[in-house]
Amino acid sequence: MIELWPSLGAFGFYTWVYARIFCNDTHWIWLNSSSLQFPSSVDSPLTESEYPEPYLPQLLITSNPDHRFEIFADILLQPSLYMKPVFGDCLWTSTNYTNSLNQMQTTTIYSGWLPPEKMNEFEQELHHNICVLLPQPFHVNGKPYTLFINITQNNSFEWPSNISWYTVPSPSSNDILKTKPVSDDWYNDLQWTKSFANQWKSDMYRFSAVQPLEYENTTQIYLTRKSSIQTDNQLMDLIDYLIERYNKLNIRTEKQIFHWRNITQANLIAYIPASGSYKCHEPVVFIDHIDTAFEGDTFANTGKRRSTPGADDNVSGLMALLQSASILKKTQENACRDIWLVHLTGEEYPAASLGITHFLQQLFIKKQPIHTAVIVDMIGHRVNRSDPIVQVNAGDTTKSLLMAELALNYVYPRIKNDLILQNLQPVLRRWSDPFAYLYNTDGVRFVEYGFTCLLFNEHINYHENFDRDGYHDTLDTVDFIDFEYGQTVSQYAIATVAMLAHSDCRSDSCWKEANLIFIIGLSPLLSMLLTT
Repeated sequence: MIELWPSLGAFGFYTWVYARIFCNDTHWIWLNSSSLQFPSSVDSPLTESEYPEPYLPQLLITSNPDHRFEIFADILLQPSLYMKPVFGDCLWTSTNYTNSLNQMQTTTIYSGWLPPEKMNEFEQELHHNICVLLPQPFHVNGKPYTLFINITQNNSFEWPSNISWYTVPSPSSNDILKTKPVSDDWYNDLQWTKSFANQWKSDMYRFSAVQPLEYENTTQIYLTRKSSIQTDNQLMDLIDYLIERYNKLNIRTEKQIFHWRNITQANLIAYIPASGSYKCHEPVVFIDHIDTAFEGDTFANTGKRRSTPGADDNVSGLMALLQSASILKKTQENACRDIWLVHLTGEEYPAASLGITHFLQQLFIKKQPIHTAVIVDMIGHRVNRSDPIVQVNAGDTTKSLLMAELALNYVYPRIKNDLILQNLQPVLRRWSDPFAYLYNTDGVRFVEYGFTCLLFNEHINYHENFDRDGYHDTLDTVDFIDFEYGQTVSQYAIATVAMLAHSDCRSDSCWKEANLIFIIGLSPLLSMLLTT
C-alpha cells in the first residue's frame, strides 16, 4: 500500500506526492527520489518533458554543506532569482534514518512543514539532522488529507471506489441567464471620458519612473525601487500617493499593514459602494499588484538585484484600477454589489504572492465572502503591436467559467464598438489549458483558497511569448508598451467589473433595500418581545 496526495505541480497542473509504502503488512518505508523512477505516460496536451513529474521524498543532510545551504540559506544569497530555502518543506528526523527500500524504517519524524519564520531559530537549536523533503498534504476542514492506494502483484494501482476524476462542468445556459444582469444599467452608466487615454498614458510614465510622482505637498519622487524585498523600497510611498488620488474622488481607502523580513508591507483597498435597490454581501474585487520583479539580465550579468521599471508587469494593471475609479463610481449608482479596488504587494519573487495571501487570510478571519475577483496583470504589451488576442483566464470552478462566459459573450459584444481598439480577440483560457496564465499570477492563490476569479492579461503563457524581451528584464519600460492595446484591455476589464457588480442581484446573499429597512425597523420591537 502506498500513501500519496495531490499537489499543484508545474504550469498549474496537478500531480501526485508519493510519500511512503506499507511493506509486508508490517512497517512503513519512506520512498527515496534517488532510487525510483515513474513513467510520464499521461493523457495531456503537454509533452512528457513539460508534464509535472510526481514528487518523491528527497533526503537532505545538514552535515553536508550543500544540503545545509539548500535548506537554510537566505533568499538573497541564492544563485537564482527564483530559488528559496526549502526549510518549509522539510520533515525532520534523526541520524538513524535509512534511505534503503529494503530495510525496515525505525526512525521517528519529529516535526515537519514548519513556518519559515522559525528557520533561524530551528537552525540554531538543531537536534535532528535529516530533512525529508516533500510538499505537505492539502487540508480538508482543517485536517491533512492523504490517500492509501493498494498496489497489486503486477504493480497496478487499485484506486478507492468512492473517488473519481473530476472535470469542471461548463455553466448551463440557465445558469448564464440567471446570473446575467436583469438590465443594461451597468452598460448605460459606463462613461469613457475624453481624458481616459491621455491620463492612462501620462500615469504610465509616472509610475514607471520616467517622470516623477508629485504629491499634494509638491514632494516629487521617482519610483525606481519597487521590489517588496528591498529594504528601501518605495511601495509605501506609492500607496500614499494612491490614497491622495482616491481622496480627491471621495473614495474611502484602507491600508492592510503587515511585515516581512522586518520590512513594513501593505496592501491598499479602495471601497466603491453599491447604491442600487438590492444590497449584496459579496463584493466584486478588482485586483492588481504594485511591486515589480528583479531584472533577470542585470542579475545574470552582474549578480545585482535591481527592480525593473515594471511598465507592463504590472504598472499596466495599476493603470486599469486607477482609471476605473471615477468610471465605476458612476456605474455603482444602480449596482447591488460593492466594488473593492485592491492594490497588492509582493506578487513577484521572492515574495511570491505575499500580499494576496495576507488579503485572503483577512477575508477568512472576518468571514467575508467575495463574489468574484477580477485580476489584471500584464495587459500592455503585444507582439509586433498587432496581435489581437487578449486572454480571459478562468479558475477551476464552474462559477469561474460562468463569469468568463459573461465576459466573453455578453460584455465584449456589448462594449466592442465603444473600445479604443475594436479588433481584439478575447480568448478563454481554462484552468487546465496549457496556454493559460493564471497559475503564474496571484490568481493561483484564489484557486488554492477556493475563490472565484478571472484574469485578464495579454497574449503570454509558457508556450507563447514567454521569453520575449521586456519580461522581467531591463526592457520592461514604456518603450515596449502598446498604449492603445493596454487602454483597451483596461476598458474591457473595467466593463466586466461593472457588469459583475450588477449580476446575480437576486441571489441568497442579497436583500432588497425596502426589506432590509423593514427588518431593521422590526429589530427594536423583536428585542422588546424577547426581553419580556
